[in-house]
Amino acid sequence: MKQLNGLFIGFALLALAGPVSAADTAGSVTIISPANGTVLQNAAGNKLEFNVHLSPNGNHVHIYVDDQDPIVDRDISRCPCSIDLPKLSSGKHTIVVKEATSSHAMTGVQGAVTISVK
Repeated sequence: MKQLNGLFIGFALLALAGPVSAADTAGSVTIISPANGTVLQNAAGNKLEFNVHLSPNGNHVHIYVDDQDPIVDRDISRCPCSIDLPKLSSGKHTIVVKEATSSHAMTGVQGAVTISVK
């Protein structure tokens, strides 16, 4: 009988905790601006705006513009976030925001856009 009571209490606690969905454990990166396919009119003074929901292993993000060294952004607790993009030459550019662990390993959570500069 004690085992049944313990089992019942265990199930009751699970029911109170509610369902755990993949969205509760998966992180996400959403680039707000510039939108994919945007044509920027000038090469300097452009901003990247993005939103981050860290996965359980996530700690910060790395921002890549083409093949340049990453911009590391650790202050993502108050997203949506905004950073100044480096000066961009005319042509197409790919911007990728990747979630990283505290040891800078990529988690696979990322967002990307391709833009053009006139």
